[in-house]
Amino acid sequence: MNPADFKGQKVTVFGIHRSGVAVAKLLDDLGASVQVTDPKPADELQSEIDELRDREIGFFLGGHENRCIESVDFIVVSPGVPLNIPVLRTARSLGVPIIGELEIAASICRAPIVAITGTKGKSTTTLLVAEILEQSGRFRHVSVSGNIGIPLSSNVQRLTEEDLVVLEASSFQLETTTSFRPMVSVVLNLTRDHLDRHKTVEAYRDAKLKVCENQTPADFIVLNADDPVVSGFAEKTAARPIFFTENVGNWNVDTCDRSGGYNTNLTVIGSDTEILTRQNGEYLRICDIADISMVGRHNVRNVLAATAVARILDVPCEKIRSAICRFSPKEHNALEHALETVSTVRGVKIVNDSKATNVDAVRAAIESISEPLLLIMGGYDKGNDYTPLLDLVKSKVKALILLGKHTGRIRNALEPHVVTWDATTMEHAVDVAYSHAVPGDVILLSPANASFDMFDDYKARGCAFREAAIRLETMDSVDQFPSVCRQ
Repeated sequence: MNPADFKGQKVTVFGIHRSGVAVAKLLDDLGASVQVTDPKPADELQSEIDELRDREIGFFLGGHENRCIESVDFIVVSPGVPLNIPVLRTARSLGVPIIGELEIAASICRAPIVAITGTKGKSTTTLLVAEILEQSGRFRHVSVSGNIGIPLSSNVQRLTEEDLVVLEASSFQLETTTSFRPMVSVVLNLTRDHLDRHKTVEAYRDAKLKVCENQTPADFIVLNADDPVVSGFAEKTAARPIFFTENVGNWNVDTCDRSGGYNTNLTVIGSDTEILTRQNGEYLRICDIADISMVGRHNVRNVLAATAVARILDVPCEKIRSAICRFSPKEHNALEHALETVSTVRGVKIVNDSKATNVDAVRAAIESISEPLLLIMGGYDKGNDYTPLLDLVKSKVKALILLGKHTGRIRNALEPHVVTWDATTMEHAVDVAYSHAVPGDVILLSPANASFDMFDDYKARGCAFREAAIRLETMDSVDQFPSVCRQ
């Protein structure tokens, strides 16, 4: 879309937190008449109001009034705004277009976009791809945007054809796109998640499919060949499929016959010891598995996907290898609260994985830790199925601490197989876990749920866990804990 197309358009932006503020500024810069609405009152949105105060932007705060959709040309929704709220249903019945922040920003973006989606591993892969491409020197600037916490709207006006965007795309962002077309799309995996919003697994999958529905044969899609749902995306897009796999012995890399008979010139392969690319019949070594600094087999899969993107963009193998070896998640604030060791107290390691908001993320966390676990789970349940955790919990978890009000589904699935304790606060949960730990154990916060029952977001939850862990360091002995922790 031409930026001039927004001039004079009347727009209402729903939700004025990070992405809402960014898109409101962008639309205002492009000459639109903008108003914003949010259910929170003004006294809870002071910083956001201050960012928009010097612009001619109208405010509807403390609730979404029907008058905020009167005579508008279109509505922009922030990712966290449910699409079925009454005022949006009314707008839809009136024929008012409803689109997302990503759709607006991408429609005027002059730089090519690499869009990365999936249930687990999006942030890590996004940052790794950006690191590889920055070190390649092929682009004037590599911009990291999207669900990772930096709205594309906030910097899209500064981007040129010589730049590249590496975008983390969530299902919430993708479901409100109509013309979004990345040059390279990446689908890492798909497991049950966000059913509180999407209602069915099929609807969740269809939201993810929007990452590639407008791609053409000039574009590429990187797919996990070991995930049958993901590999099936090759049949649903015109983009050229590039596959990565860990199970080369069970998969025909010559014909890609598990994925609709597509024959590609590039495949990325992970064995037990190394990562290879196979291109035009030739095998090239990227790196040894031991070179990867990130813990866990799931991170090997992230490296495979990032390597595929880099090879599509003709980055030499030695530059990919160098970036993989140098990449450290600890250098990126976006990867805080993701398998982050926050403390070791008298031989008990304490690991913060608050970002694990789905079952697949918890499975990956448990698999990556060899020591006996005291696992803290719970939060706002999004319709999870916890049965994939059964075998891991039986074999590796000494005790399960359930935090929050919405833990019934977890309890029903896992309580018959593990000692279970309840906790009312994060501090209480950490105390209970520590009181049952011995040196050599690991206390792991890996909730499998959203945080909204008790915290503003997963970051606030992780910070509360970190503070509770640091508090343990000041205690002389377990005898200082409340008696409920020593039952």
